[in-house]
Order: sequence, then C-alpha cells, then structure tokens
Amino acid sequence: MKLRSIAAAAALVAASSASLAASVTLTGSNFNVTYDSAALGLFGSSVTLVGNQLSFFPTSFVAQTGGGIDVENSTIALQVTAHTGYVLSGFNLTEGGDFFHFGAPGVMSGVSAGGQLRVTPLPGSTQSASITAGGPFAANSFLDFGTSNWSASASVTPVANTTVANVSIQNILAAYVVSGLGYAFIEKKEAFLTVGVTPVPEPETYAMMLAGLVAIGFLARRRG
Repeated sequence: MKLRSIAAAAALVAASSASLAASVTLTGSNFNVTYDSAALGLFGSSVTLVGNQLSFFPTSFVAQTGGGIDVENSTIALQVTAHTGYVLSGFNLTEGGDFFHFGAPGVMSGVSAGGQLRVTPLPGSTQSASITAGGPFAANSFLDFGTSNWSASASVTPVANTTVANVSIQNILAAYVVSGLGYAFIEKKEAFLTVGVTPVPEPETYAMMLAGLVAIGFLARRRG
C-alpha cells in the first residue's frame, strides 16, 4: 500500500512538471516564433514580439562576488519560421544592463559579458557569432557602488532561402575579485533580437523581369 502511495505521488509530480512546460507561438509581421515557456532560464518569465523584434527582460540574471569568481550563464532556444512568401535574411542581437567593480589598491577586480548567437537553418549547418561588448568595463573608485551601463551585440546572416531556423542565444556573465578587498557586480536587464525577412518574388514577377530583359536585349540589337 505504501509503495502504491509513493508511485501515485511520483506520477502526480511528473504530471505537474509536464504541465508547466508549454510550447508558445508568437506571430510577428512576417514570421512566427515558437519556444518552450518552461525553458526560458534566466532570460525572464516571458518573451515579447512586436513587429520583427523579440524582447527579453531578465530580472535575476546577475553575477556578483566580494571575493573569487562568479559565473552565470543561460541559453534560450527558439524556432523561427518565415511566413509564406518570405525568407529569413538576418538575425541581429543587442543586449545590455549595468555593472560596477572596484578593489582596494593592488586588488584585481572586473566583470565581463559574452556568449554566442547561433542559427541553424532547417535543413542546414549552424552559423554563429560571438556576443561582443561595446566597450570596456571600467573600474570604479574604491567603495564606489555607482553603476554604469554596458551593451553587447552579435549578428548572423543565414544561408540563402532559409525559411525555418533554430536560433539559440547563450549569455555568460562573470564577476571576479582576486586576492583582497573589493566587489564586482554585473546584471543583464534586456535583450532584443531583430529578425530580418525578405519577400520572395512571385513567379509572375520573375516572368515580367525576364520579359523586360528580353525587350531590352531586342532594342539593343536593333540600335546596334
């Protein structure tokens, strides 16, 4: 009887966990985005899509330490599908947040932000770009806890005629203080992924272009 109760409880937990995971599809101007709502990690509780831009607003993506090294990382996976008559032509990521770090004289401190933007056309091979900070993470004066803004970006151009792609954004935040008194803090507060799309000309358009080229060639020959 006891074993049955344990089995029933385990089944209930499994069912509850499964119910938390849900496939969400957002519709943009010229494409759809599908993701697992239970796999957003540190990227926040939801994803917003307006026009051709996806927005993420994390609230707890932080690396900080008063001594040693703290590294936090998170990855989100998306599937992007172009609407009929369009192809995916580019993925541009911008993100940012704030930071500070300081150390007593002779103490090393610092922060960093990095990661990777990966795009895998279906079918096709993966293309990737490193997420690169837009400037140095300058140190504060000792015991100055004022924050400064940081930004980073990455861009990937998929192969021609891509209509469906798996996209992943991996972020890594790091903070360190080495051998002494100091503090380091960095937080990611927003990320924006802009998806470029290009319309595919209809067959009638190709026919008109071809007819135009033929006409131009005919006129050129007559003038010659």
